[in-house]
Amino acid sequence: MAANTPMNAKAAMRALMAPRSVAVVGATERADASSSYVMKNLMRFGYQGQIIPVHPKAGTIFGLPASHSLSALANAPDVAVIGIAADKVIAALEEAGSTGVKAAVVLASGFAELDEPGRERQRQLVEIAERYGMAICGPNCLGLFNLGSGAALYSSSLSTNLENGRFAILSHSGASAIALGNTGRFGLSHVVSSGNSAATDIPDYLEFLATDDQTSAVGIVIEAIREPEKLAAAMEKMHAANKPVIALRAGRSERGARATAAHTGSLAGSNDAYRAFFRRTGIIEVADMDGFMETATLCLDLKNRPTKPGVAIIGVSGGGVAHVSDIADEVGLSLPDLQPETVARLEALLPPFATPQNPLDTTGVVFADSKIYQDVLHALADDASVGLIVATQDAPAGLDDFCASEYLGIAEAVSDYAWTGKVPVVFMSNLSSGHHPDVEAKLSNVPVLRGTKSALTAVRSLITRSRVVSWPDKVAATKKNLLAGALTEREAKQLLAAEGLPVPREQFVTSADAAAEAAKQLGFPVVMKIESPDILHKTEAGGVKLGIGSETEARTAFDAIMASARAYAPNADLRGVSVQEMVTGGVEALVGLVRHEPFGFGLVVGIGGVLVELVKDSAFDLLPIDLARAEAMIGETKLASLLEGYRGAPKTDRSALAELLVGLSEFAAQYGDDIEAIDLNPVAVLPDGKGVRVLDALIIPRKRD
Repeated sequence: MAANTPMNAKAAMRALMAPRSVAVVGATERADASSSYVMKNLMRFGYQGQIIPVHPKAGTIFGLPASHSLSALANAPDVAVIGIAADKVIAALEEAGSTGVKAAVVLASGFAELDEPGRERQRQLVEIAERYGMAICGPNCLGLFNLGSGAALYSSSLSTNLENGRFAILSHSGASAIALGNTGRFGLSHVVSSGNSAATDIPDYLEFLATDDQTSAVGIVIEAIREPEKLAAAMEKMHAANKPVIALRAGRSERGARATAAHTGSLAGSNDAYRAFFRRTGIIEVADMDGFMETATLCLDLKNRPTKPGVAIIGVSGGGVAHVSDIADEVGLSLPDLQPETVARLEALLPPFATPQNPLDTTGVVFADSKIYQDVLHALADDASVGLIVATQDAPAGLDDFCASEYLGIAEAVSDYAWTGKVPVVFMSNLSSGHHPDVEAKLSNVPVLRGTKSALTAVRSLITRSRVVSWPDKVAATKKNLLAGALTEREAKQLLAAEGLPVPREQFVTSADAAAEAAKQLGFPVVMKIESPDILHKTEAGGVKLGIGSETEARTAFDAIMASARAYAPNADLRGVSVQEMVTGGVEALVGLVRHEPFGFGLVVGIGGVLVELVKDSAFDLLPIDLARAEAMIGETKLASLLEGYRGAPKTDRSALAELLVGLSEFAAQYGDDIEAIDLNPVAVLPDGKGVRVLDALIIPRKRD
């Protein structure tokens, strides 16, 4: 039998996700064995392909004839489920690959998640997968289940309540796969518990699902992204297939974020990097499992996607719609004012005491005449600013049937509207427990959402998600090995200036007399700073003097700076003093780069100066950025108001700051391999038309192993 090659990657994924034959290595009838669960699940869910138990002592297992080994088979199965101990897995995989098996599921733990021997086993597993072109689910996983074919390669109990549907779940976490797969809110095409995902990871599964006829949307529970370029490429295929992807990321706590620069790192943690990557690839990120469920329901059940961002809220209670409006504002959902012609139509439909506005309280009149509710829906749909309608109506599950019947007319009106309405509609309960089943039964053609915040967040995410991937292929830096070690502020600014970034004029001096001469040449007043690669926080060391107005002051300042710095750091390399032109006026900003693997650099911009840590106002995005994105980032911060001239202050050169952001992005593209982080703080944004100046710069070289 011919071995696989990497050219068979698609065939290998088909063999894993839709196998026609399955071998279970280590098959046994022992109740607590993982392989026993797989055997029983395959038979329980009616898998029609060939099931081959593999056991060295052969015989029959669950009534099926067993084989002594994979190599003893006349024909290689599509997939081998490896249900044996970790120390025996590598030999079994080698046998599978050498006999032509295209895919495997490795259930055992004891790999990279455990210890050094486990990491070596995982390295060998990956090497075998690459050598034979195998797709491998796991190790340290529960396995996978194709509900359409009954291929339940799963080492845990599977509920018979699982319904075949159009939603696929891909999860690094086995427990999360079980929880989300059994909500009862949507039918499933595939459930994949991928564990360590050593050889086959989320991007590989997405590429398969992009062309899978059973699947319309995918939810992923992800612990880490190893290859962002590969995931971005997979998302391009998902967008082309019009299949949304929802992501719940585990481990979002900032406790694990690495602050690599004095200020930049504290303003931009790893969570910001992941969020930026999801935004740039069009992945819908959710905060928790409730958000996951509501977003999945919306993606699956909304027949037509909104073509406009505006949302209209309709309810039957003033207090109720006010509550929904509060949450809409909190999650950033746009509720536009209604057009005058819409208001006129609503005035004609509703009682005089109603207030036609968005959000809209129809009043209780619609309980007596649900046709009014339907007509109101059509009026809202005709409004030029409305792209989607949220009908909010609580009909709690605890109502008796008589009380619940009072809400059936509204549910029927929404359902009837949905068949012919110009814009899509969703039906929402403010309670996460949902609606009375009789009410939901009337809404088979309408997405039914639960929980105000989760539901409205899902609506906002679907409306605003990008369907275009703006993530570049990885490009190596063009200028390498230029940072031999730690840089002083002056050296950092010289490097920036060489690439066209704006810095003040300055001179380096090593004596008091030279300081006086330099100050005279630059023009008073000047700033004087200690020059040392070992002192990053110069102010704390007494190493900064501002407003030096004469040669005498310059001489005195030189001696004072050197003495203070020596007292602060006795062993520091004190090279001298930098004498700089003093830039005054404008607004102080912070601009910085911070490395977040595996994504590379992210850029931070916000309010700078001494208020950085107190205000913590910033925007973040991954690189590269263009001028439009730079402008947008500034607009996401309170800094934007300061730049426009807060409380009568003069307007400053915002466009020059945006150009600096782009310039720093381009700088990273050239020197990025050598840099860990950059802190430019403060950056003086001068009055409009005067540009910007980088007043202080910290460049931290990248540490090499």
